Amino acid sequence: MNESYFDEFEAPSRLLLGAGPCTVHPRVLRAMTQPVVGHLDPLFFQIMDEVCEMLRQVFHTENYVTMPISSTGTGAMETACVNVLERGDTAIVCRNGYFGVRLADITQRCGANTIMVDSPWGEPADLNALEDALKANPGTKMVGLVHAETSTGALTPLQDAIDMAHRYGALVVVDAVTSLGSHEVRVDDWDIDVCYSASQKCLGAPPGLAPVSFGQRAMDVIDKRATPVESFYFNLQGVAEYWNETQRVYHHTSPITMTYAMRESLRMMMEEGIEERHARHARVAAGLRAGLAAMGLELTTNPEYQLNPITIVKAPEGVDEGAARARLLNEFNIEVSGGLGEFRNKVWRIGMMGEGARESNVLSVLSALEMILADAGYEVAFGASVAAAQRSFANNGS
Repeated sequence: MNESYFDEFEAPSRLLLGAGPCTVHPRVLRAMTQPVVGHLDPLFFQIMDEVCEMLRQVFHTENYVTMPISSTGTGAMETACVNVLERGDTAIVCRNGYFGVRLADITQRCGANTIMVDSPWGEPADLNALEDALKANPGTKMVGLVHAETSTGALTPLQDAIDMAHRYGALVVVDAVTSLGSHEVRVDDWDIDVCYSASQKCLGAPPGLAPVSFGQRAMDVIDKRATPVESFYFNLQGVAEYWNETQRVYHHTSPITMTYAMRESLRMMMEEGIEERHARHARVAAGLRAGLAAMGLELTTNPEYQLNPITIVKAPEGVDEGAARARLLNEFNIEVSGGLGEFRNKVWRIGMMGEGARESNVLSVLSALEMILADAGYEVAFGASVAAAQRSFANNGS
């Protein structure tokens, strides 16, 4: 008898309270266990159509080209850039965190002359600096904005920036990877040209799909390209032909079970109500911040622009943030994320996203943090953070 080289794998049931992926509801996991059908099966086409219709509701758009890309959020970011940009175009990217840096990296790889508009980490995009850049670079093709900067916890208000970019004739590309499903994102009302997100955060599905929505202005630019899109896989026209309910031209093999999962997670959002889900994220985040404040911990984000699904908190002086995260994981089975870029080794990123945005999870992580910080020599009043969160919840987050 041949012995197996590897034992059977069984993943632990973690409480995922980091920057993503988030905890997935059992209903979504069960949907993934349905039998696999072919990616050209008429039954799967029906599922695709239902996913697109629910995504239009979440994006608040009537854009026909609204669909999930077979990738994570970074693939959607690349899809947005590689389709609207050609070599020699000018792109302005507002960088106020790690993912603004990534967006600028991708525009440069597309061959665009990329102008960076930088803002301090923890602050929203600087609109005065953006207008200066638009004035200095006439003919700018694209302005890139990160709505919810996952690395800093900052939410950038979009309407003034969008209106400004359009006055100068530029397309607006918005990263809503962390905001979609937790904050209002209104593609049509705000006149966003391209918006993208990801399945694994506030939409409540596992990682692997990345919703995008392209408006008519962006599609006109794509249709008039002088050169072919340099990516085959992320060529929007090719992907859209597959998702087009009247054509169904084969492009690639879609991730069938992931699409099942997204359909179920979106169904759950429809059941809860989109605005109700936003309110839940706000209420849970307020309780978390109240508890952290009661521990005397400092947040990095400007409170006027605080993102609800993720909170960035500084590790106290003398506390090893990595060691504290390891204890959370190994002893309490709770995952939180460390910092990126400028915040590396300095902060904890605590996520309350999708199914994970629950009052009970706030109380769990606060209680565990109290014990870990006390052991590290940080003065803690046991129970104070939990009590503060409970008071916040009792007052509905106010």
